[in-house]
Amino acid sequence: MAYRLTLLGLLLAGLAYTWLAQQIPMDPWTAEELINARTMPTVYGALLSLTLLILLLRSIPPVAAVPAGRLVRGAGVAVLVVAFAALLGPLNLWMGLGLLLLATGWWLGERRWLPLLSLAISVPLLGFLGIELGLGVYLPD
Repeated sequence: MAYRLTLLGLLLAGLAYTWLAQQIPMDPWTAEELINARTMPTVYGALLSLTLLILLLRSIPPVAAVPAGRLVRGAGVAVLVVAFAALLGPLNLWMGLGLLLLATGWWLGERRWLPLLSLAISVPLLGFLGIELGLGVYLPD
């Protein structure tokens, strides 16, 4: 019962988020565009609400409790994400992202250097090329 009440509460929060996303003020020029400031929040809220509705309507009970080892790994990833956010000031976004991917892969058990380094270098590099050079959106340090 608590599972369904949690899902219902989250569904209501998702619907409220989607409704609030529609209240984002925009100027007339931006409102006419296909993709604007309301697009992504609306998509995220709708996907969240749809997913929660599907889970709420399913008759399958939730899975058993998560083993303690998985909780420790998840907590470690959460600590790494907080460290990433704290390091955004001294480092820039792309260097911090590379370090986050490297540290997270190492924490989750990947010990081969080729996959670790290729992921930690290629994702920030592609992000930099796509966002800053491709789209021309400069992300300040």
